[in-house]
Amino acid sequence: MTGIRVQTVRPDDFARVTSVVVVPARNEENFIPACLSGLFAQSGTTPAGIVLAVNNTSDDTADVALSLARRADWPMIVVEARYARGGVGRARRLGHAIALRAAPRAGVLLSTDADCLPDPDWQAEMEIALHDAPAVLGRIEVSEQELASFPSLFLLRQREETAFATLAMEFEQLMDPVGPGGIGLNTAGGANLGFQRGAYLAVGGYRSIPSGEDRDIIQRVRAAGLRPIRAETAVVCASMRTEGRAPGGMAEQIVARSAMADCSVDSALLPFDAMVSNHLGRPIATPRLTLSRARTDLPTLKRCVETLRALPGVDARRRHLAGLLPDDPRKRSD
Repeated sequence: MTGIRVQTVRPDDFARVTSVVVVPARNEENFIPACLSGLFAQSGTTPAGIVLAVNNTSDDTADVALSLARRADWPMIVVEARYARGGVGRARRLGHAIALRAAPRAGVLLSTDADCLPDPDWQAEMEIALHDAPAVLGRIEVSEQELASFPSLFLLRQREETAFATLAMEFEQLMDPVGPGGIGLNTAGGANLGFQRGAYLAVGGYRSIPSGEDRDIIQRVRAAGLRPIRAETAVVCASMRTEGRAPGGMAEQIVARSAMADCSVDSALLPFDAMVSNHLGRPIATPRLTLSRARTDLPTLKRCVETLRALPGVDARRRHLAGLLPDDPRKRSD
């Protein structure tokens, strides 16, 4: 990391905040005003400090943000850094490290993206959820107005993937040992995540990786025996832009769904046989799920979920899954 620069607005007030929102930003001068305006306008809670982690930028993101914070008289830290590698993962990690140091009373660490618009009660809803949970996955929506402007092929593929994802989520929640309150699929998005301070530190925080840092940290939260939850009432609206910042992010998925060829779907989704095998302790290697495979698997997944709903618990559901795949050759006698 080279060329780090830190500027703070109202540092004494920042030191007293109990919640911090960390926002990574690269070349976001056009989006950051709306994002910050939404954060400044949060209702039903005490103001949160904001850390804007500006990385590898070539525009005036930092200056625009500082000007807005000064005008609003808002406690904010803007850190500018340049990385040879690591991208958004390093930006989130740096932003959280600065937040932890500059706001020692902050027990709530929230994360969103510079192209997102938080609902007016987003912060309050995340804080409520984090009162009892170590980590919270908020809801990420897209603008219906933006969505309507996309070609019909894209909209069709969006509906098809959503249909599969909805059933896959229910499948995972039905099979989750913690019960219906579990998160099911790990669809965590850094655009809407929150952590209790202790939980964030316990798992080592975000990792400095180019993308996927959001799902990686939630996977480590679960592996540590902690129980993240979803907060469907804590909503941010993400843009539908086709020029993204992180490799493998939402923008790349949007471009893929607009193409004529078959496309992959969300990396959290797996083919049906892989989903079943995972819950039987027999994970299998599979290529990334494509939309055409999701279409093929959808009727089978639907029938399976309908059956699982009627069974009384995870053990009974696992027994049902065991009858769907061939016998495990490792269990056969010679």
